[in-house]
Amino acid sequence: MKNQNEFEWLEFTDLGMEYLNETNRAKQRTGISRFYYGAFCSSGDFLNENKTYLDEKSEKIMTSKNVDVHRETSKIFKNHPKFKKENKGKIISKNLNKLRKMRNQADYDKTTEKPLSKMINESKRISDIILDSLKNLN
Repeated sequence: MKNQNEFEWLEFTDLGMEYLNETNRAKQRTGISRFYYGAFCSSGDFLNENKTYLDEKSEKIMTSKNVDVHRETSKIFKNHPKFKKENKGKIISKNLNKLRKMRNQADYDKTTEKPLSKMINESKRISDIILDSLKNLN
């Protein structure tokens, strides 16, 4: 049973969905960011719930609020032996990195490499790949 104060990260992706057809640039940027955080936080929770780390340092990073948790999450999926079969971990890692790059552009850059309408749709597609991949790991 879930604690009523526990947040479900997929609510971020739900919010991203609300902004898919928006023309407002701030909402498009917010949607891109929400797709990233829904997928990233779900990925981190998966690793922590399954106590899947590379070593003690990796565990310390993953159980902290340190900014390195973004990089470490991707690194674990890429390098942990548990995820080597069919390159499942590499797929998650690669897509987390792509999504984070778009999120960083949306959150911090005045201009973006691609139109925001394309970026938000691509963010949704990549987020879906990550979330589906996590389901298939169980």
